[in-house]
Amino acid sequence: MVDSRRNNRADPMHRILFHLMLVMVAFTGSSSFAQEPAPSQIMAEAAWDWRPGDLIFRDGINDIDGVTKRAFGLRWESVGILRASSGGPRVVYVDQADGVSEEMLYAYVEGLSADDYAVYRVRGLDHDTDAQMTAGPLVRLALTISYGAPFDDWFLLGDGKFYNAELAYESALNAGVVLGAPVRLRELATGPEDLDHEFRAVLEGHRYCRYELSFNDCWANTLADQSIVTTDSLISSGALDRVFP
Repeated sequence: MVDSRRNNRADPMHRILFHLMLVMVAFTGSSSFAQEPAPSQIMAEAAWDWRPGDLIFRDGINDIDGVTKRAFGLRWESVGILRASSGGPRVVYVDQADGVSEEMLYAYVEGLSADDYAVYRVRGLDHDTDAQMTAGPLVRLALTISYGAPFDDWFLLGDGKFYNAELAYESALNAGVVLGAPVRLRELATGPEDLDHEFRAVLEGHRYCRYELSFNDCWANTLADQSIVTTDSLISSGALDRVFP
């Protein structure tokens, strides 16, 4: 009987508190409860001790990045640059259709396991935790100069267009860091016959080949000496430290 009466006295109070909570949520329209990040967001942001300027390497962003990876036996297809924002960490990268753009970190790594991407940190940059809510020097070029610039499917350095490894490379240069040396195409393939057929199809539309009699002539006269940067050349530069996984 005592337990029953205690429960009966508690019920009205529970109902009052419940209705008060409903009124508060309806009144604010965007309560602190509704703004709590989803577990997937928390996990993505806490996967490593992130800093602005961290480079995130992964596959599956652009088809042409996949072609480049297969053509030269690279470990990773694409790379994005982490930056802080008021809404949480974002990743700046080059989309094949939209050019230089960005998305939230949790969206960039959504569905990926720790084996599906890797994070490297530029050695020597200021990674003070007090600066974690600033964009950081590495992403300055991408956000202030190159945001929205188109994808570079001719792989030309410094032409105002970007592929993902190039964006990271030039962004680091803008911050005073050299992520290795560009590599000539002749060092990656001895001749046109050694090129991956899909990568060759991309290069056949190159502006340097328009006035050549054949692609072989274009390769011998121009393309073989064209320098590119790759995800492998960035990682092997000696200027990056792996921080995840």
